[in-house]
Amino acid sequence: MLRLAVCDDSVLFLREMQEVLETDERVESVDVYENPENLMEDIDKGKTDFDAIFMDIELEKEENGIEYVKEIFRKAPEIPLIYVTGYHDRYAQQIFLNDANLAGYLMKPLDKEILGQYLDKICQMRIPKHMLSFSVKGKMHMIGADSVWYLESDNHRVLIHTEEQMYSVYDKLSNFQKQLPASFIQCHKSFLVNMDRIKHIEGNEICFPDGRRVPISKIHREKVKKSYFLHLGKRI
Repeated sequence: MLRLAVCDDSVLFLREMQEVLETDERVESVDVYENPENLMEDIDKGKTDFDAIFMDIELEKEENGIEYVKEIFRKAPEIPLIYVTGYHDRYAQQIFLNDANLAGYLMKPLDKEILGQYLDKICQMRIPKHMLSFSVKGKMHMIGADSVWYLESDNHRVLIHTEEQMYSVYDKLSNFQKQLPASFIQCHKSFLVNMDRIKHIEGNEICFPDGRRVPISKIHREKVKKSYFLHLGKRI
């Protein structure tokens, strides 16, 4: 069941979205926000369990929805964002150039069939299709591959880095590579990176939302950049 948020300063559109979503069997809850500042306040208070946020681009504020999405991505990069707009062409460059966990855009007026397709997509994004299993000090662990930011080879150990934890496992990086989905790419002989967790690529480094960086070796540089941009295209 999906937990969704909708932010739009049009009361009529907000009401229409709420009515459609609340009658959908895939949806558990819908939080609606006419004012984006209220949404940001809730996120600041720790309300980050949304499965997706629908954000209007044109707001009667100094900042448009794209600026708020950038702030949401900084605070809660795991939340997929879907832009809502009646003027996609006007904002195309901003949409694709700004940092966001972008899952798509929904055009106004509301097309219920397209909205349903986005709900299907969000449901699929929630399914942990790949799991990593490993032992640390004799205790077995199993975590979703989507929660892993990157893996690092360090002598005879593999360091598994997530957002909040690091697991140290006596194993080879190549053994983990067999368990990983296609969203992971080798950027260096000592690193495997989850492309879903990348904030951006800067020079010869991969940058993550919290400031961590991973090197890209010369031999992997061209493949990494090409694979990453292809991966971004598949997510839109």
